[in-house]
Amino acid sequence: MRDWSFAGKTRWILSHLFVGVAVAVFIWAGFWQLDRLGERRALNEVVTSRADAPAQTVAEALAGADPDQLAYVPISDTGRWIDPELVRVANRSLNGRAGDWQVGTFVTDDGVAILVNRGFLGRDDTPEAASDGEIRGWLQESRMKEGYFGAADTNVGDRVPRLNVPLLGDRAGVEVAALWLQQATDAEAFAVPEPVPLPPIDEGAHFSYAMQWFTFTVLTIVFYVLILRKKALESARRSNQSDSDRVPSRV
Repeated sequence: MRDWSFAGKTRWILSHLFVGVAVAVFIWAGFWQLDRLGERRALNEVVTSRADAPAQTVAEALAGADPDQLAYVPISDTGRWIDPELVRVANRSLNGRAGDWQVGTFVTDDGVAILVNRGFLGRDDTPEAASDGEIRGWLQESRMKEGYFGAADTNVGDRVPRLNVPLLGDRAGVEVAALWLQQATDAEAFAVPEPVPLPPIDEGAHFSYAMQWFTFTVLTIVFYVLILRKKALESARRSNQSDSDRVPSRV
């Protein structure tokens, strides 16, 4: 027999609450990773369906189109730079290196101004001069702050936390397109800044992370139940021993 009376004591109630909260967090984290997996699969579908389509000019892509349907649409256009470095987007990384994105303003021959992510600059990199003429890449949606974490979007300073088109468009001094261009160069060419590649078409580690969180959930429950069972058995033994000590011996 086991004695479970200890489980109602204050310190054990606090223990139950702690384990319960931990289990809830583990379950939430597992489903969050599954949500991330779903988002990654949706992104893969978008990239594979759009990125290899025939390239368009910026004006052609924007003409009558829903901006929400233009991410990763390939662009090939010509024009000139108004400002090769309007701002830098801080705290980016590429191939294990820390640095920034260099963002400039480009005007096409059709008269469409667009913000262009020229590429990644390491901390000690010196950017090459921008050349007017042909520009190639993929359209991308404006990056906005989401949730409560991270630096606020501002239009102050030479380095900003994300490529927020409406804010940076005010700084450009001209009306810019609602999307920005992720510039590409020939794979054989060495360039500074280094072009930011398209996201890889894979599912990342989200599924394995989700399974890890669910495994933590099961193990936590199993081990805690075993601890409680052991404690109940020990409590019963102590109770039985106390009862034996109180029984008077017979002569």
